[in-house]
Amino acid sequence: MKAWQIGLVIIVVALIGISLFVISRHTTQPLTPGNMSVKVSNTSVTNTTKMENTTNIINNTSTKQITNTTNETKQVLPPGAVKLNYDAQNHTVFIYLYASPTAPNFLNYNGTTNGEMKIYIPANWSILFTFYNPEPTGHALAVVQNNTPIPNQLVLSQDGKVIFEIGYNNGNGISGGTSVSGLLKDLSPGYYWIACPIPGHAENGMWIDLYSGNFTVPYEIT
Repeated sequence: MKAWQIGLVIIVVALIGISLFVISRHTTQPLTPGNMSVKVSNTSVTNTTKMENTTNIINNTSTKQITNTTNETKQVLPPGAVKLNYDAQNHTVFIYLYASPTAPNFLNYNGTTNGEMKIYIPANWSILFTFYNPEPTGHALAVVQNNTPIPNQLVLSQDGKVIFEIGYNNGNGISGGTSVSGLLKDLSPGYYWIACPIPGHAENGMWIDLYSGNFTVPYEIT
């Protein structure tokens, strides 16, 4: 073999060796049992996390449903009760009263007398009163922290402490289709009257029972 042929063979062998080296450097690592174990483990962790998140969502949803059910149960009103208008965010109930000109006793609120109407409100809520009187006889509205079972004095303040009053007008009251409004703030728990402060009116039947206590929503019973 001639010298140039020997040289050519050496060059070819060298090129083949370099090619094999480059190919071996870029070959993807084969999948081994160890690698498979790692991937399975990662998948398990991911699935476990998803399952825990799903469980938390279900638990939170269940808790909300239980809470809503409990609140709905608390809001069940007694027979004959009528829910009053109120603003839950501001803890304020709206009470509209009037002296009915068609009631048997002209000394009445909404046609009721002598505590026939009973109003219940959540403790420490405020009350926005509106009182309308279409009658010619003057009437007013007061809230009394009473110390007797029923009004039995000519002057209402002798039956307890008057804590709120609208429309008194120096004892003349309002009449002839006029109205008056006022806000009683944060009524403490207890038993009260809503009564007419015009002398003799509450004593003769113009009063309502008012209860402030552990009630979820305000309502009235007549």
